[in-house]
Amino acid sequence: MGKSDKPTRKPPRSEPAPDRVLYLYGITRSGKSDVGTSGVDGASPIEPRECSGFICWVSRVSRRDFADELNHHMQNLDWLAGAGVRHQQAVAEIASKAEVLPARFATVFLSDDSLRRHVRSEKSMLEAAFERISGCDEWGVKIYALPPTAAPAAESVRSGREYLQQKAASLESRGPHKADGEIEQFARELVRRSRDTARSTAQSSQPGLEWQASFLVPRKERDNFFRVTTRYAEHWRDRRRIECTGPWPPYSFVAGLGSAASPAGRKDRL
Repeated sequence: MGKSDKPTRKPPRSEPAPDRVLYLYGITRSGKSDVGTSGVDGASPIEPRECSGFICWVSRVSRRDFADELNHHMQNLDWLAGAGVRHQQAVAEIASKAEVLPARFATVFLSDDSLRRHVRSEKSMLEAAFERISGCDEWGVKIYALPPTAAPAAESVRSGREYLQQKAASLESRGPHKADGEIEQFARELVRRSRDTARSTAQSSQPGLEWQASFLVPRKERDNFFRVTTRYAEHWRDRRRIECTGPWPPYSFVAGLGSAASPAGRKDRL
């Protein structure tokens, strides 16, 4: 066999350099157009990768910053805030192009092969997740108690009896049993107009926060969903404030995607 007859060798598969890892933002069923925002590090481009019939959106970032020394960086609130915002901006940009299963912050893979193996092993879960979120957006709802009104000025009250009546009415309107029942009824009405809900049990330092939850709302039910919040906001106008935020990618309704994002849980990735 002459030199010209030697079999040609396939070019090596593109992999990140040893000091780089693949950072995953989310997975879609389709879409290969460019993402117009930079990656989580503020510099790397976001690229699509075909994996088992899905599109994984990744960028190549520093292994030291997003894997080896991630725990250290997570203690730096300035670093964490900047990276967290860039992660959310990237996911939102992807979500504007296609329905996305968003990955948790700092989900990284050592190579294209490890990413593809992971997606292949989770294919059934991913298919079920896409069916769950299809045609929906995530909306967050919070209820805040308004500061109590000041006691009536003595000169504005015509009698002691009137003062006591006003005070009793104020206390009754804020009674814990009545308040809890009203909030639960409000939540049930929102649930009926949602595909799923995720109630938050985390402690919050936000002043006056009484209740919060996330809802997976079909887009065709959005108007009905907000009719409920508008009606209760009017009913509670002197006692409570309702805050709605969204639409968001369905962060609260994608279990498992990036759930092993901590350094101790990345064994199948790194």
